[in-house]
Amino acid sequence: MTTIIMLISLPIGIYILFKEKKEMQKYQAIFDNFYKNLASDNSLSNDKKINLAKEMFYKNNYNIVKSTDESVMAEKKLFSVGWLFVGIGTLYVGLIVYIIYFFYFQKPHILIFDTKMISSS
Repeated sequence: MTTIIMLISLPIGIYILFKEKKEMQKYQAIFDNFYKNLASDNSLSNDKKINLAKEMFYKNNYNIVKSTDESVMAEKKLFSVGWLFVGIGTLYVGLIVYIIYFFYFQKPHILIFDTKMISSS
């Protein structure tokens, strides 16, 4: 039964990895569009723009690492279900390796919102 699970989960994991790559582009586009909308809105002050960026980060479960009057930097580790399934498909050794990698070595996805870059563009 374990062999059947491994044989099925490996191709499913590879398929999910390709889907995750496409979804990551859409995910990043959400933030890019948000920044463009803030840049085009000249009625907002820098403080209001920073507060809106912080609110966007909080709603998307990002941890704010650094915040100044002109910029906000937030980070979040993104868990990959595709790598989880690939790990199950490789005799469960890959699963253990991926979990260790996720908790100890994976770098977080970092987003930086800077009002200087907005006002100069």
